[in-house]
Amino acid sequence: MKSILLLRGGALGDFLLTLPLLRALRREYPEARIEIVGNATAARLAVDAKLLQAAHSQQEARWAGLYTAGALPPSLSRWLGDFDLVILGWPDPEGEAARHFPIRPGQAFLAIDPAPRGGPLWRQWLEGAAPYLPIASVGSAPFVPLPLATEAEAEARARVTLSRPYVAIHPGSGSVRKNAPPELWRETIARLSPLPVLVVVGEADSRLTLLFRSLVSPRIQLAECWELPVLGAALAQASAYAGHDTGITHLAAAVGTTTHALFGPTDPDVWTPFGRSVQRYRHDLQRATFDPAAFAASLRAGIEG
Repeated sequence: MKSILLLRGGALGDFLLTLPLLRALRREYPEARIEIVGNATAARLAVDAKLLQAAHSQQEARWAGLYTAGALPPSLSRWLGDFDLVILGWPDPEGEAARHFPIRPGQAFLAIDPAPRGGPLWRQWLEGAAPYLPIASVGSAPFVPLPLATEAEAEARARVTLSRPYVAIHPGSGSVRKNAPPELWRETIARLSPLPVLVVVGEADSRLTLLFRSLVSPRIQLAECWELPVLGAALAQASAYAGHDTGITHLAAAVGTTTHALFGPTDPDVWTPFGRSVQRYRHDLQRATFDPAAFAASLRAGIEG
């Protein structure tokens, strides 16, 4: 197997739950050229880690040819035909995309249903690719922290002005339903004193940015819309992390940081991050909530214990 293409859509968290599959493919086919069509911004992390040779954006117009009637455009057919194995992980309920494969004699093709079926989603992807992986790779997935670019690690050390050890917290998410009330996070930060806290906010957290910016002090720093490699390095340098079911929580787990993942309406059995040390909390099925005193104590215990 000299070349492999994975078609995998979704956001940051979806991509990071595919890392065990990418690692298994890299172990089984160390010399293969492996590329992905998906969240190109997130996938750059895997390119930097040498798990992928290239990442292509799922937003490119050319992929629409897979879902239109008739033959593929010649240029797309030639490009897809260059891969020895194509793994389709995009939604394809009617089989519109799958009907085009194999493109040429000798090409292997595999379709994996991306819809969660119960159980860890990362394992679902490994099991889906079982025909091309050794049984040991499917049965167990040893955790290895995601390597980060040296430049990103240096930039994170320069940007984080807090003393060590520090805790990282992400009080937001891309969905209001996943968010615990911000006052619970503010109380947690207060109870963590004198531990320094790095508060992570992204583009989807504009309202929270205003709420937490007022807390900034020598002990509390805001990491606002940091680039993913730099943010990943800042999380890797933290002693603990806490956040909702979000891509940033998956990133903290992927880089090996002790991760406290808070769940509400989403199923932790499916969406728990893949990491070395992940603790999950779910006190209410309808909303994310927690007791700040107990939560702060859990965070402190892992650092001061």
